[in-house]
Amino acid sequence: MNTRVLVIIALIIAGIAGWFFQQQGDVAPPVSMAPTDVDYEATEIKAVQTNDEGETEYELTAESLTHNPETNLDEMSGITMNWEPSAEQRYRIEAGTAAISQETGELSLSGGFSLVSKGDKGASEVEPIKVTGSTLKGNTKSGKVYSDEPVQVVQGMNRFEASSMTANLETGEYEFGHVAVAFTPSERQDKALF
Repeated sequence: MNTRVLVIIALIIAGIAGWFFQQQGDVAPPVSMAPTDVDYEATEIKAVQTNDEGETEYELTAESLTHNPETNLDEMSGITMNWEPSAEQRYRIEAGTAAISQETGELSLSGGFSLVSKGDKGASEVEPIKVTGSTLKGNTKSGKVYSDEPVQVVQGMNRFEASSMTANLETGEYEFGHVAVAFTPSERQDKALF
C-alpha cells in the first residue's frame, strides 16, 4: 500500500474520532479531588462483635457503613442487630440509622427504632416486649439504653405509651416516664356475686 492512502485513512479516522469526542460534552458533575471526611465505606455489612473474653456480644447487618475519622464513629444505615448483653437476655434491634463507637461502645440510633426482647435462652415462652420510638441511645459495653423521646411499648395484648425510657438490657429491667394507658373495662353485668 502506498503511504498516501494510509495518510488519507488516518485523517478520516482522526476526523471521526474528533467528531465523537465533540459529541460527548462536559463531564457532569465535575470530579472533585478534595479529601473526604470518610475513612472507609462498605455496603451489605454482616459483622460480629465479641467482648474481651471472645464471647459474641452482638451480630449486626447493615445496608451501608462509613467510618468518620473525625468522630471515630461507624455510621450505618438500615441496621438489624441481634444483641446478647448477658447469658440470659437477648434482643433484636432495628433502626434507620446508627452510629457506634467500637472503642467506647457508645450507640446512637435514629430514623426510628424497634427493640424486641427475645427473653431467656432456656426459659419458657414469654411474650416479648417490643419498644418502638424515634431515637435510642446507649452503650453496648454496659448494656444500658435510654430514650428521652416518646416510646410505644407492646407485650402481647398489653400496650402503652411513655414519654421516656431507661433500660438495663443485661438484667431486663425497664423504667418508663409519664406512662399513658388506654383502659377499656369489660361491660357491666348485673349478676349476683354469690
